[in-house]
Amino acid sequence: MQIGKIYNVAFTAGRYEIEYERSVKCIKKTPLSYRIQRMDGTTRLIGHDCILELKEIVETASFGAASTK
Repeated sequence: MQIGKIYNVAFTAGRYEIEYERSVKCIKKTPLSYRIQRMDGTTRLIGHDCILELKEIVETASFGAASTK
């Protein structure tokens, strides 16, 4: 993840749990985790080793819509 970019993220939250976060912005990177910010302004930590799938959201200027890379 890069700071300031928007992503869809799938990650493990427990032994048998997988959670998804859509359209979250990476706001801080630490040696072990990322701090992400949701659209409503709340934040959450996600560990580097917990991420299963990561898709960057790219906004297209011509249509104003977001698409995944």
